[in-house]
Amino acid sequence: LGRVTTRAASVLRATALAGTALLVSGCAVFSPMQTDYDAETADGVRLTIVGLDLRNLAVVVPAKGETGIVIGQAVNNGTSAVDVTFAVDGAPTPATVAVPANSGKTLSDAAGGVEIPGIPVAPGAMVQMTVTTDEAGANVVQVPVLPNTGYYSDLTAAS
Repeated sequence: LGRVTTRAASVLRATALAGTALLVSGCAVFSPMQTDYDAETADGVRLTIVGLDLRNLAVVVPAKGETGIVIGQAVNNGTSAVDVTFAVDGAPTPATVAVPANSGKTLSDAAGGVEIPGIPVAPGAMVQMTVTTDEAGANVVQVPVLPNTGYYSDLTAAS
């Protein structure tokens, strides 16, 4: 090998640095953008049916066998009110709530929360819920069962 001059060494270092920068910046080319995919960023799940969009759907209950409160929001973009029935697999009684036309209704509000007695699983489990409307029929979804602690501590059954 011949002698490397200061100028040649500087050119080699600059070339190596440029090559490294190109390799490192190219890593993101093969990574998908996170905004390309829907993500459930809430405690509950989403269910979209004909005439209704249910967001953050879950059940809050203090213990297995107790009365649970359905949480989430029902969004009705239609021109007429929708009656929605929530039934939990293994619970004795379903609950029905009316969602006014062109509105969003919080399912756990103090004035008319959705209560289902006898939730058959403990908090931390998943339960099968059937959501029924006249227009969409019966729709089955797996929802989480959450404890009434933390920001759910004020959710207790009226009965």
